[in-house]
Amino acid sequence: MLTRERADLLESLRRHRGFLRQTVAGVSEEQARTRSTVSALTLASLIKHVADTEQGWVDFALGKPGAMGGDADFDDGFDADAMRAAMESGEFVDPRFVLTDADTLPALLEHYDRVAAATDELVATGDLDATRPLPSAPWFEPGAEWSLRRVLLHVIAETSQHAGHADIIREAIDGAKTMG
Repeated sequence: MLTRERADLLESLRRHRGFLRQTVAGVSEEQARTRSTVSALTLASLIKHVADTEQGWVDFALGKPGAMGGDADFDDGFDADAMRAAMESGEFVDPRFVLTDADTLPALLEHYDRVAAATDELVATGDLDATRPLPSAPWFEPGAEWSLRRVLLHVIAETSQHAGHADIIREAIDGAKTMG
């Protein structure tokens, strides 16, 4: 039997994943790859990104080597101002959004299902208070640690945010609205 906290975390994850999946329901492969806004984002690239990001955070929470950049030191040669400028100009493309020929919508959704199942199992069984140090990066406070609970809350927020992005993209493609 799940504790109330674990049940609430699972319900929140499943609800926001459901919004994202609902947004892509019934779209063609061409629509899934359509850039319908000034952003480089597509429905398919959002599914890919959300699945890969969730997997990365779960790997981090489990202490897997290389997760979230592992021991990479972003202070050595990393230019945060240059990255921000590239993002603002549209020149920066996050590789996690780039689609390959193998990244069909059904394949991406199958991958997302596998990631979600593993995350759900971790929610049900993991130590929510276990912490891990965040990698050195300009977007994390130096020396910060996140608990599994904090990681899961972040995954929920990321999924929710990107479900909203997907809703805007879908509405621009065919007028369909997921969230209102």
